[in-house]
Amino acid sequence: MKYSRLLQWGKLLFALAILFFLIKRLYSMLSLMEGEMVTFQPLWLIASLGLLFSYRTLLVYPWRTLYCSVSQTQISFQDGWTLFQLSQLGKYLPGKVGQFASIIALCRPLKLSKTAAVVSTLQSVVLQCALGVGIGVPVLLSPSATPLLHNGWAIFHQNSRFFIGLVIMIIGGGCVAVILLHKGFLFRKMEGFQEVARSLFSLAVTPRLLGMYLLLWCYFGIAFFLFLKSMGGPTQLSHLLMIIGIYPLAWSLGILSLVTPGGLGVRESILSVLLALCLPPANATLMALLSRVWVMSVESLLASIAWCSYCKQKLERQQKTCL
Repeated sequence: MKYSRLLQWGKLLFALAILFFLIKRLYSMLSLMEGEMVTFQPLWLIASLGLLFSYRTLLVYPWRTLYCSVSQTQISFQDGWTLFQLSQLGKYLPGKVGQFASIIALCRPLKLSKTAAVVSTLQSVVLQCALGVGIGVPVLLSPSATPLLHNGWAIFHQNSRFFIGLVIMIIGGGCVAVILLHKGFLFRKMEGFQEVARSLFSLAVTPRLLGMYLLLWCYFGIAFFLFLKSMGGPTQLSHLLMIIGIYPLAWSLGILSLVTPGGLGVRESILSVLLALCLPPANATLMALLSRVWVMSVESLLASIAWCSYCKQKLERQQKTCL
């Protein structure tokens, strides 16, 4: 137990170390901005926060569709919204189970299926990652990304043995784990795990569901574009399509990180590199760091509202029980 906790906090410290070096890099590059000042434009920021607020709310609709498909039951939008918003902050805890632990803890008082809630969340993440990478690939294929790809290929070529070995280890380890769980004694005893595994791979992807997530990524990209404008960066309307693809790609690669909670630090590193395609390097690093604060501020606000709603619902249910 102590080793597990040390490992979890080690991951958090690793994430903070990445952020520290990002901030250090930012300060070293600010001196190269030749006196250029970052101007703050509150109207653009308010507009971006409004769009982000509505995006986090609209994201409940496809999640609710997945939940109903898995559980074969209906769920009210209010219960789904409360569960979704309250569980979001759990992903920033050390380890990768904070969000799912929050979901499991909240399902009982909200009278929701734990298996369906966990499975629908996993399916949602998979679909968002797949579409995020798909939207971001055109950014990497653009002419402005050619030097970035050349540098990436040079790094891969220099460390090809390490990367190939790492991929083989991950794939091999995953195959061994699946075989042991599926054929071994543990899998037969873990009925809950069996149910989750069966439900997870029974996802019926519909064009409507893919369309919803695709439109939501584009909607978020517009909000992110307005956020960049609010910081006075040299962002032009011609950069809109590129910026729409940049954040989903960075988000997908960040959330796939098994090292840091919530992709903390990894996402900002990738985002700063990709934003440098349309912004000066110092501005790109600054925007990447501030984007985490931008997202977490809205997530915290929505979680606070959801908590108040949850407490109110709980009180009303207790009063009805007393009557």
